[in-house]
Amino acid sequence: MNIKNYLDSLSLEQGSGLALVTELQQKHLDRYAFSSINAMYGERLLLDEDALFNRLITQKQGGYCFEQNKIAYLALQQLGFTVRPVLARVMLNGQQDNPRSHRMTLLELEGEEYLVDVGFGVKSPRAPININQALSIQGRQTYQVQKSSDYVKVTLLEEGEAPLTLYHVDLGEIIESDCEIGHFFSHQHPDAGFVNNLIVSRVSHCHRYLIRNQSYFEWHECDGNVVEQPIESFAQLEKLVREQFSLTVPSEVLKQVYDKVLTRAANKPTNT
Repeated sequence: MNIKNYLDSLSLEQGSGLALVTELQQKHLDRYAFSSINAMYGERLLLDEDALFNRLITQKQGGYCFEQNKIAYLALQQLGFTVRPVLARVMLNGQQDNPRSHRMTLLELEGEEYLVDVGFGVKSPRAPININQALSIQGRQTYQVQKSSDYVKVTLLEEGEAPLTLYHVDLGEIIESDCEIGHFFSHQHPDAGFVNNLIVSRVSHCHRYLIRNQSYFEWHECDGNVVEQPIESFAQLEKLVREQFSLTVPSEVLKQVYDKVLTRAANKPTNT
């Protein structure tokens, strides 16, 4: 019933194949926002199916990669696709020794292999990335793929921007307990990024929306416009979270997270 309710919420129209996977990915990104709110709040986030679907799908509290991509993986599996989880090193900061702290799904379909990712925040691809092709072109985004026998490097190429390596994906076999370890670090370790930074994002057909700590951004990719504004009050944050990201996080949880953001900003060293 969990997966049925999830699939029903997406109102999928494509019947099968890559078109169906692409539609699922795009509609998930638009409907179910990426969020670090619960991780910042400090709640233990269980990954068993009932708790996971209740938190993200029924209660619409948002989640990050270990939550979002497990839901997509279970749904694709239920739909009859050949899928398995994989782990990746996030490379946005350029550090080669980053841990494997990102979960995504490897799809095998008609002799090809694809990465399906609904949990990479505002940089999430809108469609599966074929890892057997050097380039995957998705509208204004082009993804360069460099594949070896045991890993895949994915780099985002955008006009007017420097190439940005997104992740190094380990193609080795993993099991759910491997994901549990990465998940526990990512939402419980005191130094983890999502424990210390408020990140909320949503990706629609033409727009990418992002809250990062005390700033709000909109990228209007169909016309090239960019909007940036400071978040100056809890009321403003709560309005954005509820209206722009369709999250129903309890006010007391969001208020504690907002206070944590303000405290971190006040204690942040200034360059002199």
